[in-house]
Amino acid sequence: MEILGLDVATTTGITLLDGERYAWARAFRWEGKCSGEIFRHCRKTLYRIIEDNHVKHVGVEEPLRTDIEIGTGKLDPDTGLVIKTRPPMQTFQRIYGLCAVVEEVCAAHGVKHHYVNQGTWRKAFTGNGKASKDDSLLLAQCIDKTITSLDAAESLGVAWWLRGHLDKRFAAPRGDLFEPKLAPTRKETPF
Repeated sequence: MEILGLDVATTTGITLLDGERYAWARAFRWEGKCSGEIFRHCRKTLYRIIEDNHVKHVGVEEPLRTDIEIGTGKLDPDTGLVIKTRPPMQTFQRIYGLCAVVEEVCAAHGVKHHYVNQGTWRKAFTGNGKASKDDSLLLAQCIDKTITSLDAAESLGVAWWLRGHLDKRFAAPRGDLFEPKLAPTRKETPF
């Protein structure tokens, strides 16, 4: 079962799992000077990747919510709290547009499309739903030392979750007491 995991943004992480095996993870920027050109490049590239790799399922990190507030890292001198801001609407339009393109390409290929919340895939991949991007990168590098991109690492986490979502043998977090065990291939005798 070929699985594609995506962390969709202007710089997108993409991972292919081929059956139960890791195949590759990459990150790249969509080409283009405006949203229309970026969407077109996304469509053409993703269409080809799905076709060439016979992908059957695509998992995508849910896009940001428009009511999200992000810490700036600066402190308010009056309250001592972190100053928060909202991303510009152009950011949401770009991400939502890219997600729409992904859905359209999946539909064109008859491929199952799954959105996953960031906390859900992080829990499945790292064991902690609030893990940082750096935590995801460290774990991804245990699988492939050549992964240096946070986006590629996060797409691996999405693919990891999707594999567990589709096949419960892979669904338990690492080291979970109730982690499913594969049945032995041959029957053991007591003597």
